Amino acid sequence: MVTNYDQIADAYIESRDDIPEAFIDNLELRGINISGAKIADLGCGPGYLSNTLSEKGAIIDAVDPTKKFIEFAKKEFKDNQRVQFLEGTAEKSGLPSQTYDIVIVMRAWHWFDRDEVIDEVKRVLKPGGFLVIGDAGFTGATKAVKESMKIIRKNAQKHSVSSPGTKSYADQLINNFPVEWFEEWQLARFDLVELFKKEYKVKYKHEDWMGRLSSVSSLAAFKEKERKETLKKIEKNLIENVDKNKYKVPHLMSVAVLENKNKN
Repeated sequence: MVTNYDQIADAYIESRDDIPEAFIDNLELRGINISGAKIADLGCGPGYLSNTLSEKGAIIDAVDPTKKFIEFAKKEFKDNQRVQFLEGTAEKSGLPSQTYDIVIVMRAWHWFDRDEVIDEVKRVLKPGGFLVIGDAGFTGATKAVKESMKIIRKNAQKHSVSSPGTKSYADQLINNFPVEWFEEWQLARFDLVELFKKEYKVKYKHEDWMGRLSSVSSLAAFKEKERKETLKKIEKNLIENVDKNKYKVPHLMSVAVLENKNKN
């Protein structure tokens, strides 16, 4: 995994308990049974999704390389005996082989060394098991989003900070995923079962929107001083140009469901 969330971990913890219920609902509608399933959650972040999956009856091993996330999750969900939180990478998870019915990766596949993580998923996922890759985040459809992201991009160029994650280099997307990912999955004998997406809106107060922006992965590559300066510029711009009572922000969730056709 090639990123460092340490700088924005606190903001991420505060603002990213936002995966819609439609994620699990749509999986179950498509025959992906969560109740009773053994699930590996790779790149689990602060553990919110892992906890929700466990409430649906799953048993979860959740892995993330960011120490702050794992420490938070262990404390926040200490009474949940159905989830185990582990500090580690998706590429070398340390999880047992051919154990999991489902491997879930939400908002993280673009951070991984994809060749290595595909091999790791092959190792830990049962033959016939499902690999579920999802992404969810705000879109650029409102003035608040457009103004905010314009300043982030401008400051990234000023400080020679490149866009994070491999997804930013994609020339063509299918269901919001780079077309080359589909080729990689196919070559690795992960058959595409289903693609689906869900549009939804999230209401923010001004301070909540600033907190959400503070967790944007684009800012993880900034130095601390540059990140704070960028956020100050955004806040000043929003106060001057955007009605603070109108932060109703469109979001999009995209999901790919793949079946493991490898025998061992």
